This record gives sequence, structure tokens and C-alpha cells, in this order.
Amino acid sequence: MKYRFGFNKIKREHSMIKGLEEFLKGLCTEDSIKAMIPGEIKPVKKASAELIVRRLMPTCSGVKALIQSGAAVQETFFTGEAEAIVLLLTPFLRTKGE
Repeated sequence: MKYRFGFNKIKREHSMIKGLEEFLKGLCTEDSIKAMIPGEIKPVKKASAELIVRRLMPTCSGVKALIQSGAAVQETFFTGEAEAIVLLLTPFLRTKGE
């Protein structure tokens, strides 16, 4: 896969929100994850002081996560075993009401 940087599982094609790179590097050792691909960044109204996972959505190749830091949210795609990826990301999951 093109644009891999540093760790082999992270594809760097777009910029990343604050704290996302460190978060993804921490997940590089997991065998259930084959690749992590940061995507589009969008602004949000309610800012978050910490990095949190807003939503997890299954895809045909793994899981799409919406990860928020500050006043921005970034789509991040995780390819691999979807069930195992959801279990890994669930502790970081927060809903809008929290």
C-alpha cells in the first residue's frame, strides 16, 4: 500500500487530528488490524479536550470509526477482523450525551 509511513499499518495520505497518530501507533501491535487509514477531517460544534471515538460502523473490509479531538472529527478506517477491532475500540467509545 502506498504512503505507508513509520509503522507499516498506518497509511498516511491525509493530515491527522491532534493525538490520532499516537493513538494509531499504540494499536499497531494488534494482530487483528491489517491497516489503519485516516480519512476526511470535518469541524464539529462541541469540542472535546481528549481524543475520543464517537461512532463505530462496520464496513465490508473492517470498521469505520469517527474519532474526535478538539473541534474536529476524522474518519478513520480499520481493515481486518471487524469483531476484534470493535472490541479494541469500545473502551474509547463515547456517545454525544457523555
